[in-house]
Amino acid sequence: MPPRAVGTPGAVGQLLIPHHGPGAGTDDLPADYQKIMEIVAGGDSPLQAKDVARELGLDAAPAKVEPVRGKLRKPAERGWITRTPAGRYLPR
Repeated sequence: MPPRAVGTPGAVGQLLIPHHGPGAGTDDLPADYQKIMEIVAGGDSPLQAKDVARELGLDAAPAKVEPVRGKLRKPAERGWITRTPAGRYLPR
């Protein structure tokens, strides 16, 4: 009989980026997301993903910008920041 797969307790269903709500602060986010939130909050105008990538010290090449874009979408979908129709990000 083949061995059965066993799940790790507590590993299922946990959100890395929780939904923003009352009492939620950026200290509830992982360190890399905290830095992204800091960059977006410090922007003079809505920022593109490549702007955030540059502030993180990354190259503006698509291979470096796309992961940053993904990291911007999660907090935008969960109410931490706002995404404009043009795909730019600004503080909530």
